[in-house]
Order: sequence, then structure tokens, then C-alpha cells
Amino acid sequence: MGRPRTPLLDRRRIGAAALRLADEKGALSIPALAKALGVAPSALYHHVAGRDDIISLMREELALVTGDDQDWSQPWEQSLEGWARSYLAAFAAHPGAVPLLATAPLAEPFMHAMYEKVAVLLLDAGFATKEVMPLITALESFVLGSALDLVAPPVMVSDVARDTTPHLSAVLDQTPADRSRATLAFDLGLRALLTGFRDLLRP
Repeated sequence: MGRPRTPLLDRRRIGAAALRLADEKGALSIPALAKALGVAPSALYHHVAGRDDIISLMREELALVTGDDQDWSQPWEQSLEGWARSYLAAFAAHPGAVPLLATAPLAEPFMHAMYEKVAVLLLDAGFATKEVMPLITALESFVLGSALDLVAPPVMVSDVARDTTPHLSAVLDQTPADRSRATLAFDLGLRALLTGFRDLLRP
């Protein structure tokens, strides 16, 4: 038989398969990824340097499928809100990958380019240079947690005894017992974060 017209593997295919595997299994390993792709583990190393390189490809795949249509010309609060919402949508589509993507070093130039835009946005808004990365980290941490909350059970606090926790019971009575709970929490939390950011600019 002749050689296939197209390579069996390429970096784009590896990144997409790794995302799917993380979603399905909540973990990533070279043997499992090779099996999912129908190749021997050694074949992967013709295209990637190792696990960190694969996670980088997962980030790149996520960026490719979500696009970068963020309007950074808006006032800083609207730009940050739009970024947070697009970030949430991307991670919510791949919740199993969140722990991997959130803890691996960000060495990719395309990620650096995105952070450059956010840094310029915040510096131009008047935030101190030393505040910028903590603000970005705080917002990202909130988005990552919210992405996990979107795929958590609709009711997270259950079997509450009304006689011993009457105030908690009253609060839960006013909390939706469906997926909208997570959306409401994200909307309120994002508003609170941006309000807190704004307070840092006040003299």
C-alpha cells in the first residue's frame, strides 16, 4: 500500500483530541491520547515535545475555535466584561480541561499577545503597574471557578435542616434549583469584581 495522502497526525489534530480526552476523562496522559488517536505513543513525539507541549496545543485549539473578536476599544469595564464572558464560554465548553489549562505555564506567544492587550487596557485606565497582574489573575480565577460551577449539579447545598439553619434555608428558598443558579452567580460576581476594580482607581 502507498503512503497516505495526508499525515495521520498533525499538531492541530493532537490538540483537538487532547481537549476531547480531557473532557471525557478529566485527565490527560500520553498513552491515553495515543490510543484515542489510534497511534503508538512514540508517534506523538514526532510532533510534540511532551505533556506541556500538548497542553499548549489544547490552548491553541481553544483559541482557534473561539476566535478573538473581542473589542478592546471599548471602555475598560466593558472590555473586561466581554473578555470574561468569552473566556467563560470557552472554558465551559471544555470543563474537563480547566484544571490542566489553569495550572500549566503560559508560554505561548498568542497567549502573551492577549495578555498584552489586557495589560494595555488596564494601564491606560489608570491602574498601577503592580496591580495589573493581580487584577488579571483575580478575574481569571473567578472565570475558571465559574466554568466549573456551570457543569456542577444544579443544587450544590442540599439536605439543610431548617430548624438549625433558618437563615441559610431562607436564602436557599430564593436560589434557583437549576442551571440558572450558576449564571446568576457569575453575573453578580462579575459585577462585584468590576465594582471593586473601579474602587481602586478612586483617589
